Amino acid sequence: MPSSTTPGLAWASPFSLEGGITADPAVAANADDRLSVFVRGGGSDLYVRSQKRDWTWGSWTPIAGSAGTVASSPVAVRAPDGIISVFWRGSDNSIRVARQAGLNTDSYALTQIASGAASAPAVALNADGRISVFYNGTDRALWHVYQTSVAYPSGWKQPESLAGDTAANNTLTPAAVRGGDGLIQVFVTGAANEIWGISQKAPDSTSSWSSYFIVSARNAGVVGHPTAVTDADGRIRVFWRAGNVGYHAVQPAGYGTTYQAPGTTQGKIVETPVAILAMDGRLEVFVVADTRALYVCEQKQVNGNDFADAAHLGGKLTGLPVPARYHDNRIVVAYHGSDNAAWAIHQVFA
Repeated sequence: MPSSTTPGLAWASPFSLEGGITADPAVAANADDRLSVFVRGGGSDLYVRSQKRDWTWGSWTPIAGSAGTVASSPVAVRAPDGIISVFWRGSDNSIRVARQAGLNTDSYALTQIASGAASAPAVALNADGRISVFYNGTDRALWHVYQTSVAYPSGWKQPESLAGDTAANNTLTPAAVRGGDGLIQVFVTGAANEIWGISQKAPDSTSSWSSYFIVSARNAGVVGHPTAVTDADGRIRVFWRAGNVGYHAVQPAGYGTTYQAPGTTQGKIVETPVAILAMDGRLEVFVVADTRALYVCEQKQVNGNDFADAAHLGGKLTGLPVPARYHDNRIVVAYHGSDNAAWAIHQVFA
């Protein structure tokens, strides 16, 4: 088994969660820390499979009311009230949400919250816990819709445009993350295949945003959509791909919108790198090689800009890896396998 960035842990072989899926999965932790995996099934329906009380996995369950509506990969988030919400782009270009009917349940209530979406949604929690949802519109601008109140369940504000122009890249999912300063920043692949960002001006200021700022180099030749994560010190780090090379750029000390010069991850890749913070404070960056196998590049030092050589983890992915954490903070990575089943690979105690 390959070693892990955290002492005492290693990576086990991939295991199948079965099912027949057509897009990347989403993963979120219930209020009791049991994980739930959400997928788009072959009939464009939303399904969920959750860990049981003994941490083994239950069966796939269709989410009532979702049949025929799911046209993108889902994304899931748990709010401060412990309730999971799952978002996706509908077959009619809507943005839809399935909200848990109660704590730790596989029953959900569905709502449409926006229309005119060209991309799958990205989500982030405001500093006060309200959910904000971001998507690229059919008009090529970035849009967002957010909860109106910290009282749960909350209503949704009418969608608002954040302007910009993604041109033909409007089908690519934005990336959204809240930094250590409490500000959400959102990143898109712009019309000229560059990575651009926009930031809240103050924590929770859902209607007050900065001008757009560039994160990648000019004429970077970006392929696909960006991803973003926070380092141990709360600074936002953005990842993207140009050709077969993975890139990353991080905020300077003190946060802000002027990103440091981009660095590169290791290995020849075919998907955007995706990162998660490990329990020892270093990032684990997951990349898909040109063989479609999963590799991990580990941050050499906490908050550092250098990453170790890519280590082989196995599997055969059709899309992006989706990392999450178990109840004991071990990392698990879900993915859409080449057999159209959901798969996962996780850390184990060595």
